[in-house]
Amino acid sequence: MARLISLTEKENEIMRNKTMTRKTDTSRKILTVIMTLLVASMLTACGSSNTSGNTSASGNSTSSESGKIDYTTEENKADVYVTPAVENGEIAIDADTLTSDPIYVNYDSNGTNIQLIAVKASDGTTRLSLNTCQVCNPSPRAYFKEQDGKLVCQNCGNTFTMDSVGETSGGCNPTYIDYKNIDGKLTVSTAYLDTYADRFTSWGGPVK
Repeated sequence: MARLISLTEKENEIMRNKTMTRKTDTSRKILTVIMTLLVASMLTACGSSNTSGNTSASGNSTSSESGKIDYTTEENKADVYVTPAVENGEIAIDADTLTSDPIYVNYDSNGTNIQLIAVKASDGTTRLSLNTCQVCNPSPRAYFKEQDGKLVCQNCGNTFTMDSVGETSGGCNPTYIDYKNIDGKLTVSTAYLDTYADRFTSWGGPVK
């Protein structure tokens, strides 16, 4: 009887060991499957991120084969701001440098920035005006920005062609000023500009 009990205990122990071995093997298989799935998902994520480097023409930017972003599109075209030096009581802008895209010209009038718009109109003439809306001034947003080839008042939203620059029109047009066009340069007296400083004390447009 003692021998039978001893054999039974050994058999039970063997069965328990086999059961534990099967459980361990099963756990290992499950762990292997989980690790395989994780690696596969990581590889898939990496592959999708590598294909998103270039955006199409309808996106925010385009990349050339060299990897450089192309900023020459109309949407990304940067505004140009200049601050001419004062010479002989005047500031001057080279007319040859002007195109249908406006240049924003800054002048410091005793601590108050006065900004002008310089542009070439559709008839080929080069023109100047103050970059403030005649009607919306003195609102801080009474200035113009170029959008889609037109000047847009940032306060009232009215739009104007570049031909409105330098014209003595009323309404929300850019404010007219006297200037000279001599020897390929647009010039305006700084003393004359100083008389318009009060129109720019609350002006909030960009200067660079």
